[in-house]
Amino acid sequence: MENWLNLTDKSAQQMLTRAAQVVFVEANSIVLEAGETQEIVPLLISGVVRGFLLDADGRDTTDCFVYKPGEVVMGCNLLGKPSQISMETMSECTMMTVPLDIVLSLMDSCPELLHIYNRYLAEALERHWEEKMLMNRCSAMERYQWFLKHYPGLIQTVSNKHIASFLGMTPVTLSRLRRKLRDEKLAGIREE
Repeated sequence: MENWLNLTDKSAQQMLTRAAQVVFVEANSIVLEAGETQEIVPLLISGVVRGFLLDADGRDTTDCFVYKPGEVVMGCNLLGKPSQISMETMSECTMMTVPLDIVLSLMDSCPELLHIYNRYLAEALERHWEEKMLMNRCSAMERYQWFLKHYPGLIQTVSNKHIASFLGMTPVTLSRLRRKLRDEKLAGIREE
């Protein structure tokens, strides 16, 4: 936990560490349902989790991926509020969880922890706007190349269906883009 939060307040760090539990979750498990209020704050240690929602017609739309160790697995940025999305493991995952009431209590007494939470909110908002601009201003190929750059290795772990949904395209379009890039790389190798 120390590695991810960078807390200098040793007392707060000790309280969080004492309250923390490590949990192992099977692949393809729903760890949070939309509308549910989380009682814990889970930090990803290993694995991949996707956030998704169902549209008005019941279609599954991927909203986000959590894959970096230390990232928070939350369906809502506001602690103690109902989740806006569901969260599902894409691979076996290991998470460290801390009860929400302990985190909230520590935020009242530890300004440093509150600052870390505010930084998390600012980063989430920045990521949201980057993705919104990407969806509205970039071609399908540009979106796919952005994904490869910002989510390294996920193309091997997550299904095309979920990646395509995240990038606002059909799985057929994503498959064509993947083939086109592969063919361009092969052509480049042959020319050398």
